[in-house]
Order: sequence, then structure tokens, then C-alpha cells
Amino acid sequence: MSSPKEILTENELLEEDLIESRIGVHDSNHFEVKLDYAIGSHGRSRYNVDYYFFVPASLGVNKHTYRDQQFFSDVQAYIRFKTPSRTMASLAGNPSNLQDIRELVAKLRAKPRDREVLQQMSYQLRMFGCIKRVNIRDRSRGLREKLSELNEQESANQVLLSDVGHISDALVNDIAAVIGEWRELRPDFVDGRLPRAANETFAYVDEYLSLVIEMKMASIVRRIDAITIPIGDALDQTRADARDLLLRERSYRDSAGYSTVAKEDEDDHFVYRQGLLKKFLTSVLWLDLSKEKEGRRVANMGAAIAAGFAMFFALMATLVAGEYYDINSWNFIAAGVATYILKDRIKDWLKAFLGMRFSRFLADYSIQVRDPLTNARIGRCRESFSFVDPSDIPENVLGLRMRDAKSSIEAMAKPEVIMHYSKQVNLRGKDMIERMHLEDNNVNDIVRFCLSQFLARADDPTSSIPYYVEEEDLVERRSFRKVYHLNLIMVMRSKGNGRAALKRVRVIFDKNAIRELQEV
Repeated sequence: MSSPKEILTENELLEEDLIESRIGVHDSNHFEVKLDYAIGSHGRSRYNVDYYFFVPASLGVNKHTYRDQQFFSDVQAYIRFKTPSRTMASLAGNPSNLQDIRELVAKLRAKPRDREVLQQMSYQLRMFGCIKRVNIRDRSRGLREKLSELNEQESANQVLLSDVGHISDALVNDIAAVIGEWRELRPDFVDGRLPRAANETFAYVDEYLSLVIEMKMASIVRRIDAITIPIGDALDQTRADARDLLLRERSYRDSAGYSTVAKEDEDDHFVYRQGLLKKFLTSVLWLDLSKEKEGRRVANMGAAIAAGFAMFFALMATLVAGEYYDINSWNFIAAGVATYILKDRIKDWLKAFLGMRFSRFLADYSIQVRDPLTNARIGRCRESFSFVDPSDIPENVLGLRMRDAKSSIEAMAKPEVIMHYSKQVNLRGKDMIERMHLEDNNVNDIVRFCLSQFLARADDPTSSIPYYVEEEDLVERRSFRKVYHLNLIMVMRSKGNGRAALKRVRVIFDKNAIRELQEV
């Protein structure tokens, strides 16, 4: 299964929309949406995203079989800072991230028990690793794209060959230079004069960067080997440089006692270790989300109002009954019982009535966004989910859904159920910018959707049907794929821009797995 970075549909909106979106397959059961929100240094940043899921009715998904609790359990949402965009040159030299780390080393040696300095050290080490990882990823991706473009030519393109050679030389040299300066810090962390937590953080970052370099260089070697057009020895040096760099990193990890994929008896451990290291590095960018049901106070207030009104009715009815009936009579007792019954019903009716009126203004969940380093509240999200009738869908959304319909009655042939998931995001720009020490920055809002409930309801992945073969004058049974289409339409808005940006993606799946994503 391809990763979300390989199966990617991208939509860069106009600058004033301040939102970029990417959608990809995460694994056989999940696909994810990643939105980039631009955060300004002043005021608040507010974004609204509506997700409309058009689900085949044949799957039997409706408000009775798929409740909101199930939907929210199938959705994983994360918010994190986007890794700052920096050049490799900015990571070394003076001033640079490495220089900041050197200064913290001196401070920590002078005050090894200073928790604030230790926290800053952990932050700077992991941030360095995140920035370098993204830089290597993006630049190696650009090189692989050039190699793929070269392979699509009918013959060797000398300009592309020259570009590939130049890009590869610059990439390998920059990686080697920065990683060399980084490892010049190693003696400072292993000589025992810094707290153990600082030493271990350096080792984790160091090991993961080595893994990233080896994997990216291996992917470049593989892409060069996949070239089918005749290019002679034009890329032999490029391949050799990438191979030598990855072998140096493998040897370095082995010498440093880090995990390596070469140890066959540790393959499972290697994959686990790789995931652990990645989570440790990127955790410096993640924000804490505290989720709770919205409207508890409003619901309690509504219940209190209903109970108070019901009690008022009961007391007034009792006073009236006392005017007409003797307190020891059967009539007074009967009136008291009737009053109690009506009081109980009035409380429930009024509670339901107020709940319906207030629910229009309440979301299902309210999420507090906090900075894990300072525990400061820096934003809030609100989430809502419901099944909606086609008549309640905006015309532009329905128009986009039916844009590729071959006939006006296609919707009748393949009826769909429509689910609506709404997310409002409100972030405090100033607090977030101060946290990242940047003039401006982006935030990633990642929403991962699980389709396992839909896959379980699907028919067998293949259908066998009789097919007449004219050339042989016989009928044979042939198997054809049985797939389903889930259409997702996203409506994205940012504060201050009344124009909504729409995007449609088709998720193709069968009973076993998600098979494909198509931008429509």
C-alpha cells in the first residue's frame, strides 16, 4: 500500500484563503486529510471546514446503523506545527540551529540541574532533527521526480542528465557537511558532563537522521536502477555517491551501537525502533488536544429551568386544589397524583424542547488546544456530525458531486447516504508564533478517517459472471472486481474571505482495502 506522500492529490488555494490541502491513503483501512493553516502574528486565525461524505446506500450505513459515536471513534484528529522551512545552510554555521545548541551545551554544563535549559536543549535538538529530516525528504523527492521525468523520455535528455547530476551533487555534499558538523557535537554529549536526558535525546536524533539519510539515498539508487532508456554511464557517479553515503551511515550506526536493518534477526525490532524515533522527534511539533462533549453547562441549565418550571406548576396546582378540596379528601389526593404526573411530564417535555432549541447552536465536541511545553491554551476546535438530506446540501456541493454524471437519473440508479462532518478551528496566532520563535508559521490539521465499518459491509471483492467468448463460441465465467465509490467533498473557508474553496476526492475501495484515490 502506498504511503500518503505517494498517493497525493494537492490543491493550493489562493493566498488569501490561507489553507492548503492534501489527501492520501494511510493504509488499507484509512485515508487522511492534511490541511495547512497559515497563522498570522496578530489576532486570531479562524477556519471552517465542512466534509460531505456521499456513501453508497447499498452499504447499509444510515443514522440507525452508524451513530455519531461510531463516527467519532473512526476519526483520529491531530493538530501540530508544520516543520519550519529552512535551508541546510541555515542549520550549520553561525548563527544557526547548531550554534544555538552549542550555547545551550555551555549553559547546561554550568547548571546541569536547570530544568528550563534542559527543556530548551531537548526542544532545539528535536527541532534540528525535524528540520533536517524535512529538508532531506523534500530535496530527495525533487531528485527522484527528475529521475522519473528522465525515464519518461524516449532517449537520453542531456539537460535532464545535467540537472540530475547537479542536484545530486549538491544534495549529497550538503547532507555530508551538515551531518558532519552535527556529529562534532557528539563528544559534548557522551563525555558525561551533561544530564543523561540530554545525552539520550542527542542519540535518538542522531540515530533517526542516519536512518533517514540511508533510506532516502537508497530510494535514489533504486530510481536510477529503474531507468530503462539508454544513458550509458552518465549517472554512474551519481549512483555511487548516493550508495557511498548510505553505506557510511549504515556503518556509522553499527559502530555507534544503533539498530540496523542488516541484522536479520532484528527486522521487527528495526521497524518498531524506526517508528519510535520518528514519534520522539516529531512530538516537539504536536499540540495537546483535550476533547469533551459540548453543551454540558447549557444542558444542565436547561434541565434546571425545566425542573423549576415543573415545580412551579406543581405548587400552583396544589394551591388551587386546596381552594376547592379538603386536604384530607380523596379528591385532593387524586388532584395531587394528577399534578405529580403532569409535573413529571412537563419537566421532560420542556427539557426536550429546550434541548432541541439549544442544540442548533452547539457542536458535538469542543476541543481545547494546548501547548504541551507551556500548557498554555492556544486555540479551540468544535466538531459536529450528522446525516443530512440532499435538500439541505448547498447547491455548489451537489453540483460538484454530480459534475461527472453521465445522465440526470444516475443518482436514482446509485442512491447515496450523505454524512456531514463540520470542524471549526480557532487559533491564537500570537501565542503560537512566540512558541516557534518565528514571524509566521503554518499549522497542520490532520484528520484520519477509518473505513473498516464500510469495508465490513461490502460484498465479496470479486464477482463471477458468465461471459460469451465469440472467437471460441463458448461461455466462460470471468471474475470482475467489485468496488465501491465514496465521494468526499470538502468546503474550506478562512476568516475574512467569504469565498469558499471546494475540493472533491473519490475513494475507491472493496471489501479488503482502499484501492485508490482520485481527484475529481
